[in-house]
Amino acid sequence: MHHPAFSFVAREPLRTSNSGRLAGWEIPVKDSTDVAGMPTTDGNPQRSRLAVESDPIVHMLLDAGAAIPAKTLTSELGATCYAERDGVPVLESPAYPGCTPGGSSTGAGVAVGLGLARAAHGTDAGGSIRVPAAACEVVGFKGRGRSIAAHGFLTRTVADQFTILGWPRPPHRRLRIGVLTEALFVDAAVDGCRGGTVDKLASSLQHDVVELHPYPEARETFGHFSTRIKRAFAKIDPLDNAYLAWLKAQGQRITADELDAAQAHCEALPGLLARHWGVDVLLSPTLAFDPPKLGYFSSLSPDESFYQQTVWSPWCSLFNVTGTPAVALGPVHLGALTINGAELLALAAEVEAILPGAER
Repeated sequence: MHHPAFSFVAREPLRTSNSGRLAGWEIPVKDSTDVAGMPTTDGNPQRSRLAVESDPIVHMLLDAGAAIPAKTLTSELGATCYAERDGVPVLESPAYPGCTPGGSSTGAGVAVGLGLARAAHGTDAGGSIRVPAAACEVVGFKGRGRSIAAHGFLTRTVADQFTILGWPRPPHRRLRIGVLTEALFVDAAVDGCRGGTVDKLASSLQHDVVELHPYPEARETFGHFSTRIKRAFAKIDPLDNAYLAWLKAQGQRITADELDAAQAHCEALPGLLARHWGVDVLLSPTLAFDPPKLGYFSSLSPDESFYQQTVWSPWCSLFNVTGTPAVALGPVHLGALTINGAELLALAAEVEAILPGAER
């Protein structure tokens, strides 16, 4: 397990039980989430601190019989969908050599993509599980939650997601699925192969499938999402990170009225989507195009990098605004609008059975 995907490896894996549904599993935890007795660096060794208490998600894994062997590399403070900084290993995608493996759950995606871990924990505030799942061509699921970052896991199969979460598979029911291959939040040229994969898949699903276009207020939603993300960094210490310094300055300029408007829009969004789309699930590509070469995002100015990250992934963050579950199966993304996480994973299992193995 001594690979640069892991920011820390314990001498002995942490475990509290040898029984349970996850007995025998070793699941590394993202290095933004506390595991008692292990350092948390948040993607920068200068931020290192020894965790005294474990996050509730860690207790869930331990109580189910899993062992925690390591922490996985993350972008600093989870701020970007790539992880490249001085003093920290720069990883490449197992599926696209020389290219970014995505982020911020970067090490998790690489570890699962390389087969170093059967499953890895991640967090997702704007695609931070699903982007690396797509860039490393594995399965990435984020759970429900409107907090800044929702927890979830990266795995090789959907079946392993059910096992980790301890959810029974729900009975099949016919869903209304909307297909969107146009970029949602910004202007982006979507790779024809990625859009084609989604269209071909949609024609094979045994559900009611309808073609969708971006809803009229989509750019407004992205503006409010950006407001919330930037405001979350208003009080951080950027240390030596110019991108974080930019985020902090942006966040400090946000007014209370702007924050209230963002909250009101987020609360109204489910009803707005029901009126415009009226679907249970949104099916789209996960990424607009293949992962860029290493160094691409980090070579940009902070404001341009912020924008270009959304150009690369113009759908994922919708489901951080709605707070509903979402899953990436390599190039394909499914986001829940009216169904729960178990129903979404059941649909993902149907998709998994149709997708050619080479595409994951």
